Amino acid sequence: MPKESLAQQMSTPRLVDEDRIKQAGPFVAISREFGCGGFSLGLLLLDLLTDNAEEGKNWQIYHKEILENLATDTGLAMDIIERQRREKPRLLSNFFSSVAGKKGKMPSGMEIRNRMTTIIRELAMEGHAILIGQGAAGATNDLPNGISVRLVAPEAWRIKQVAFREGLGEIQAKIRVNEETERRLYLQKIYERKFSSKPAFSLTFDCSVFSLAQIATLTHRAMHLMKCV
Repeated sequence: MPKESLAQQMSTPRLVDEDRIKQAGPFVAISREFGCGGFSLGLLLLDLLTDNAEEGKNWQIYHKEILENLATDTGLAMDIIERQRREKPRLLSNFFSSVAGKKGKMPSGMEIRNRMTTIIRELAMEGHAILIGQGAAGATNDLPNGISVRLVAPEAWRIKQVAFREGLGEIQAKIRVNEETERRLYLQKIYERKFSSKPAFSLTFDCSVFSLAQIATLTHRAMHLMKCV
């Protein structure tokens, strides 16, 4: 039997026991507009959840680690995976075809996103996971014992945050926010089609109104009310 190409391996669905799905979590999936500090919220939640965690059940944050997991799984560089996942296929198709050469078809953005969804769901089912971005909210919206949080803010507020965080002038920060927002909108449309759920998130917060510390406290309280912890 001929060996499967990397693309074929990544597009092959992995079956999961339905009984295991019922025992998923607890987990938190954080989605955010660029400039809203999703990882910082994850760190604050980690402190709150760790304080009350049962012995041997330590909470973990997963952000770039999801890409690292996929890079190890496929042997591809993280930057290639991220670029292929985010960019529209026509922009990079020629480049990736040349990189792949005779070794087999380079995985498409869809195949990479499918495998990332599998990884994210696996982490959520293992439980005690704080999942940052990467389509985690959509990928886990049917799993029990979890909560999804969306961070938003007016564009002007986010531009100021990015300017301060990255040491940019206001014009440069605005360009940065606009470029990143456009890239994320492309992925958002894809994930909304694949994981249709209304409302899409358990909680949505305006970061210009609530501080991240307040959002962490409110999310933690909501998790208790929902019996996610």
